[in-house]
Amino acid sequence: MQRAYLERLAWAYVAFIWVMSLVPLSMPPGTNSDKIGHFLSYGLLALWFALVRQKKLSQIWLLASLMGVAIEFAQALTPYRSFDTLDMLANACGALIGIALAAIALKFLPHSLKIQTDHS
Repeated sequence: MQRAYLERLAWAYVAFIWVMSLVPLSMPPGTNSDKIGHFLSYGLLALWFALVRQKKLSQIWLLASLMGVAIEFAQALTPYRSFDTLDMLANACGALIGIALAAIALKFLPHSLKIQTDHS
């Protein structure tokens, strides 16, 4: 039950990232201030899924990174957002740190604190 609820919340977070990435937002031109937001958003996304799934961390990183790439291409199709390879890099780096944090947590958490998965 707990795992299913947390996984639904993780998928809701995916939807939130897509919506926030595609709605019109005003950012000062020429600044890279949004890179921290990308890094933190994808770090949390990867961390969350890794802690819920507790397996296949490299696949979670890959899927989070590919989602960031897909969003950049989707932004290129809008008249009010732009394609930015540095955003993709920030997304992938954030996801990598999230995965690393999850791996550390999963290694050192007592078994009783880990989320019981269907595969355990």
